[in-house]
Amino acid sequence: MTTYDANAPVEYQKRAVAFIDILGWGQAVEDSNSDPELRQKLLNAVWSFAARAQDYVETETVDHPSRDEYSQFSDSLIVSFPYANNRDLFRLLKFVTEFQASMLMLGLPLRGGVTVGPLFHTEAIAFGPAMNRAYYLESKIAEMPRIIIDQALNDDVKAAASSLPKHWPFVVRGKDGYYETDFLSGDAMSEKLTLIIERKIDGWIEQYRGDERTLAKYQWLKARWSDARADAGERIKTRNKRHAAYNAKNGGPQPD
Repeated sequence: MTTYDANAPVEYQKRAVAFIDILGWGQAVEDSNSDPELRQKLLNAVWSFAARAQDYVETETVDHPSRDEYSQFSDSLIVSFPYANNRDLFRLLKFVTEFQASMLMLGLPLRGGVTVGPLFHTEAIAFGPAMNRAYYLESKIAEMPRIIIDQALNDDVKAAASSLPKHWPFVVRGKDGYYETDFLSGDAMSEKLTLIIERKIDGWIEQYRGDERTLAKYQWLKARWSDARADAGERIKTRNKRHAAYNAKNGGPQPD
């Protein structure tokens, strides 16, 4: 945004919004003061963080209209979509889940909050009650490397989940009752990706052995990963049965 009309009325829109940040960023920045190689890694991380969001939001298709917005500052990302019904929340959660999974593969676990409400969001500028709520969920409630969904949206989440094939990753419910994006089950269904994820998680656990507070976050991630792996076999069976039934009926493969 290069200019604006200071006298124009500012109208909030009802938008689905996600506030996301990179876990452990603050400490990494402190450590980078004496580590040029780490500074380069941080720059690469932020670039990937912003570039992936920009590519998704600015690529205009039927599923990604031009009214989608994103803003990025340091390790924080705000993404919002216009909200009309639970399908718009589903679209945001689908983006968040895919983004979360891809960033984890880069070694960047994320934490965040998702809600729906009044928001002004144009390019780099974002503010409104929904922004406050999403930030609160991320900073005060999520705690672990997870992206949680406002409990006021539980009915929307259930409605969206009911329309999906059973093997598709979407959400899981945490012990505190909050729905979380299910960013691990897809990778858990792949043996190749499983090896990569397990190496990363085990590496973090070893790295933070002397830091109980940080270690707890990666132990939580390890437990969530174990749950996803335990569920992977049944998901694969369900997917394969669905594909076999589709092939028998239509004579061709069905997309995942």
